[in-house]
Amino acid sequence: MISTLSAKLSIDLQPQQPFSELITEDEKRSVLPPPRERPPIYTFYDPDAEKEEGVRAAQDELLLIWKRAWWAHGFKPVVLGKAEAMKNPLYERFQARKMENTLGADMMRWLAWGYMGQGILSNWLVLPMGPYHDHLLSFLRRGEYPRLTRYEGLGFGLYSSDKASIEAALKEALDSPNIATSTSLRGLVSSGTFAVDPKPSAIAFYNSTTIAKQYEAVSTLLADSKATGLSLLADLIFSHLHLTFLNTYSSGIAVLTPHRPHSLLLHYPAIALANALTTCPSSTVPTSCPPNNPSCTPCSSSKPLPISTPQSYQNTSAFFTIGTIPHPYTLASLLSKTTFLSISPIRRNPVRDPWLLSTTSKTLGPTLGGPDRLIPFKESVASESAASKSLWLVAEESAWSREELEWFFGFALPAYNVSSLEDTVDSKTSMIAGMLAKPALSGHPSSILVEDDEFKSSLSDKEVEHHRTIFMHSKSVVDPDSISESRLGKWTGTGRRRTKGDDDEASEERVKMAAEAWHLADMEAWRFVRAWNARGREERSEWQGG
Repeated sequence: MISTLSAKLSIDLQPQQPFSELITEDEKRSVLPPPRERPPIYTFYDPDAEKEEGVRAAQDELLLIWKRAWWAHGFKPVVLGKAEAMKNPLYERFQARKMENTLGADMMRWLAWGYMGQGILSNWLVLPMGPYHDHLLSFLRRGEYPRLTRYEGLGFGLYSSDKASIEAALKEALDSPNIATSTSLRGLVSSGTFAVDPKPSAIAFYNSTTIAKQYEAVSTLLADSKATGLSLLADLIFSHLHLTFLNTYSSGIAVLTPHRPHSLLLHYPAIALANALTTCPSSTVPTSCPPNNPSCTPCSSSKPLPISTPQSYQNTSAFFTIGTIPHPYTLASLLSKTTFLSISPIRRNPVRDPWLLSTTSKTLGPTLGGPDRLIPFKESVASESAASKSLWLVAEESAWSREELEWFFGFALPAYNVSSLEDTVDSKTSMIAGMLAKPALSGHPSSILVEDDEFKSSLSDKEVEHHRTIFMHSKSVVDPDSISESRLGKWTGTGRRRTKGDDDEASEERVKMAAEAWHLADMEAWRFVRAWNARGREERSEWQGG
């Protein structure tokens, strides 16, 4: 895999320039837009409150679901505990008052939230269950909360506030004469303490009342065995998060396939991922809808979400788009149908930046040159309006890990065929069918979902094998450390990088540099996507490490 550290990053605080080198004076450093601030969203969890190990394990799973879903929607989820509550200056006053255990637990989470300051306080069974750009979610992402607010229909599930209002509510509650009999902070403060906003359309709360009313099977199991019931509730929430994604992109998933059939192999991981995304999630209540969207369209394995394979990007919210960008050397090798590329065919090609030209032709037309396409392309990758509805892969990198994808999408993925091109190195049977086949899951028969018949029949298995050999060699040239000599030998029939001898490695490097220089805009786009993905991984790694 290309090292994250090798994807050098800079922050673009200057007027837009198509090429990073014009800003950094370093051709290998990619300029990215400033990172979007993730406002914190807090929940409170006391592991000591539950003694049964199975219940704690199920609660841990539900906390992971909560964190992953809110992260995917642009927030920074934080789990608070007793330690934060005890650091609040009002904690001593809290200890001095006698109250019911239920109120004590509620006050502890308010104390923890008050110690952290302004932000959002959520029950860990409250989840974003709607489009990324829902108006309330967009407001909450701005990180500005002028007053203490609760939300109609969510009970004690979700609040937002500035620091002063949280502190004022805590002081009012602690001074209340009714503190010995009340069960919640809300019962101790005046009606004007909270602003009340309308019921959110994109937030779901799986409280006991909702579960009993809408998901009787889960409610029954919770009564019989709390651990088993919570585990099944986790499965139900997973399925609803996945179903929300399918309903949001009801027109389907678009896997970009420019320069097919020559580049078909590059889209193997994207097609496999698209098939996983369109696989109906398993569920305790298969035809159920999220509590905030009772009129959803349940997933049907007989009518799966379509996968299309356009050659050009379309700027629309109706589709979720998965694009794969190859290094200019890789694309030139595939278009030339040769494993060992030379400089002459690169320079004889009058078409500069063929990947960008094809990928953006529908949105920008056929006449613009590569440099003029760079800024619109970068916006389609990194702007907030586009980043939530597309995923961009680098062909030469190993595909994203399952964990990375699940944090990106906010829900667990079913098993699918392939995670990278190398995973099928020994496959000898119908590779095209394997690329397009639905993952064989219980209750979900294998089927080909890609609608484009030309795409499905464009290459024979022999041609795919040849393209695979070209790709694996190109990958070894683009990133020599990404593949071992012994593994490369399975593709080229030799344990060496080239049959002509090791002296030609320097020549291959010159050819690679020629491809990069001839297709400057394609190269800039490749570096940008690689750096963008690397920063996303580093951001989450630093957050989890902290």
